[in-house]
Amino acid sequence: MALIEKDLEALEKTERDFLAPPFLPRKPIPDLGLERIEGERFYSPEFMEQEWKHVWTKTWQLAIHETDLPEPGSFFVYEFGRESFLFTRDKKGVARGFYNICQHRGNVLCQAPEGQAESISCPFHGWEWNIDGTLKDVADPQFFRQFDNGIPVDDLGLQQVRTDSWAGFIWFNMDDNAMPLRDFLGEAGQHLESYELEKRSYMDQQSFEWKGNWKHAVDAFNESYHFLALHPDMVEFGEGHDVPIELHGIHSRMMNYNATVSELVDERDDMTPLREHMMARREPADSPLRNVAAKDVHLEIIKTKRAMENDTYLPYKKMNDEQLVHQYHYTFFPNTTFTQTPEHGVIFRYRPHATDPNICYYDFIIMAYLPPGSTPPDVVPETHSHGDHEHYAAAFKGTFDPILANVLRQDGSNMETMQRGVKSKGFKGMILCDQEIRLRHFHQTIDQYISGEIDPQNPPV
Repeated sequence: MALIEKDLEALEKTERDFLAPPFLPRKPIPDLGLERIEGERFYSPEFMEQEWKHVWTKTWQLAIHETDLPEPGSFFVYEFGRESFLFTRDKKGVARGFYNICQHRGNVLCQAPEGQAESISCPFHGWEWNIDGTLKDVADPQFFRQFDNGIPVDDLGLQQVRTDSWAGFIWFNMDDNAMPLRDFLGEAGQHLESYELEKRSYMDQQSFEWKGNWKHAVDAFNESYHFLALHPDMVEFGEGHDVPIELHGIHSRMMNYNATVSELVDERDDMTPLREHMMARREPADSPLRNVAAKDVHLEIIKTKRAMENDTYLPYKKMNDEQLVHQYHYTFFPNTTFTQTPEHGVIFRYRPHATDPNICYYDFIIMAYLPPGSTPPDVVPETHSHGDHEHYAAAFKGTFDPILANVLRQDGSNMETMQRGVKSKGFKGMILCDQEIRLRHFHQTIDQYISGEIDPQNPPV
């Protein structure tokens, strides 16, 4: 992408240090080897069990948005793999997380997805816990000889799970000895703080059941090499064929170019209806964006936003030139991706099925800056079964551009066929190019967690 990069580097640079350093000039892609990635890891129950033991129970997971617990007494149930978690906000406003399990007989405790309550009661025998997880009442304690000398209240409180907040979300870690969340997110997390994510409004969340292993979903969004073949529209208003990539410890990032035309396209100047829609749809008729070649629109956007950085509620002043227009795409190991522009962003979260390695859940969360004084929507997350919403735009009900929603449909269309293909005797393992280095890095990191080569309490970040 020499021409696009040359144009970017020709822009006047400020002397400020930015939280997120630019991608250009490119850093060398490290040599992680050329070995094939075997197919069995995508469907083996044994490998799935190793992932649960060594990865899922040892890493930080993004769970719910802070607004899912709007006030004291709020609760929210989050299902993840084989576990159910209960998040609450106590009377002092402190958010807490617990295993959603009754301490009497092991029943799933709170069976409503969310709500408001002073206490949570088990529907089986009526044991009751306060919203802060402390035991409130045991039904007929006289029946328990174990309680002859008093009920051990401390021992019977709900089992707490470690929680922390970042980017407006509540995260959890099943490992009590894990490093703090911000330390885990490392340098990559510091980069994203330039977007002031905690100030963004929670706009929508749609989840899709896919008939493929969760790692197929991560892989699909960790490279742009597939854009030309699977998403031909994307190269008409952006670039994804040869993008800058960086590895940051166990995490990684890449940049996708917006508001330009790929150098793979023969005609790059005319503002076609598709380019008009994607590059200038919100601009007035006299906007300078309509008077430049389509391939150069991104350069004009950078100049415009830089000129207004002191007169906007948006955090342009904290951003380098690349950030002002292009997509900064960060994946935090193992399963959370933030892909951002200054005005809005989306979060991809990939969840494993509780028991079946052939199924996963793809969560799509939309965040946006609203003008001061605006009221954010009341978000009700929905899950769509495999086969529902052939046209994904219907799932979002206007919160996501239909053209981009169709891109998600295209990505989801591969999940079932990928899962089938990796089981074939004819498949010898994945061959990865340098534009797929994030996939190789991701799979090697999983293997290093499982083998013990990476200490989960002190991973490289």
